[in-house]
Amino acid sequence: MSKTTIIAEPNKQEVIINRVFGAPRELVSHMWTDAAYIPEWWGPSKMSTMVDSLEAKKGGIWRYISQDSEGNKYAYNGVFHEVLLPERLVHTYEFEGVPAVGLVTVTFDELPGNRTNLTETTIYPSVEIRDGALQSGMTEGIVELMDRFALLLNKHSI
Repeated sequence: MSKTTIIAEPNKQEVIINRVFGAPRELVSHMWTDAAYIPEWWGPSKMSTMVDSLEAKKGGIWRYISQDSEGNKYAYNGVFHEVLLPERLVHTYEFEGVPAVGLVTVTFDELPGNRTNLTETTIYPSVEIRDGALQSGMTEGIVELMDRFALLLNKHSI
């Protein structure tokens, strides 16, 4: 299984996440943006995730709600600025209740052997906000999310 890499250089506002998946990019980009699959891989496995809205088109919105075993809810949302599937997505990302919005670019690059290189770059409003996100457990969450996504792709790959 491919490993997720996370790059967060000191004094920069961005986080770069990369993972190679053993599936064609059409499938990877489809499952990344299809509301039917999001609850199976998005968010921590100890929580359930619901898609409140997902309009993967320019100007469309997305909003996911995760719920823990005590019933606490955590919501995330954004607006799509560019949707050019299966190649690229650009959208905002906000953890509701935290006054910071990141700009996210996701690219899906075809590799030989029906594999896809997914790169997600998030630019935060400041280095301090980026560092706060990293210290909140984001790194562990990203690794788990990508592992869950890889398992889902393996279930649906031909």
